Amino acid sequence: MKKSRTLLILLIFWLFSACEATWTMEIKLNEDNSGDYRIAILLDQEAQLYAVETGQTSIGGLNAILNAMPDGFGSTIYEDNDKLGILIRNNFQNIEEFENQLEILREDENTELLLLPLSDISISSDGNKRSISGSFAKILNGADEEIEGIENIYSGSLSIQLPGRVTEPKIENIVDNKVIFQHSGLLEQTFLMSSNTQELTQVYIIGLLFCLLLLGYIIARQRNRNK
Repeated sequence: MKKSRTLLILLIFWLFSACEATWTMEIKLNEDNSGDYRIAILLDQEAQLYAVETGQTSIGGLNAILNAMPDGFGSTIYEDNDKLGILIRNNFQNIEEFENQLEILREDENTELLLLPLSDISISSDGNKRSISGSFAKILNGADEEIEGIENIYSGSLSIQLPGRVTEPKIENIVDNKVIFQHSGLLEQTFLMSSNTQELTQVYIIGLLFCLLLLGYIIARQRNRNK
């Protein structure tokens, strides 16, 4: 069922090569392994127009995903510049809860489309090390690659934000501890981001010790003055 629905959605875009679908997922993990995430699927203006012309709303078949969303998930119609679609969001208190939430999405043939670009994704926590890793699926394959402009009908990205000092990938100028991985849909791709919170913990400890020493010094001086 999943493959047939996917094929139907992509076929619509193939027939109208000017149409484009965008998939984005953003994950933020905190030091205590809690966090939040959001997933958006957006259609460009050409796709919106086609949906209306075929008797649907501007977001077309994405309505089926909204209607099938399970309890506990936030969902809304979402607009980003000239693109329109849906936005799904949720938070979790630990890694197990995150994994359970994704399993719930996969149980329904409509909501599992939210995770279609992901073959797998996992969060790991080992001492001071935090990692999010996985792989993107090849959702445009076989004869699909022969279609002219196939690379323009889909674009995807996964944004990951971790606590601490980023150790993987080894790139410069990382802003707000956030790394964005691009997904073309044409290739099987892997992603990995890791961080270490130990250095931040050491900074906090040193800062606390400094404050205590400073406080002791101030108290000692005050006592000497009173004498």
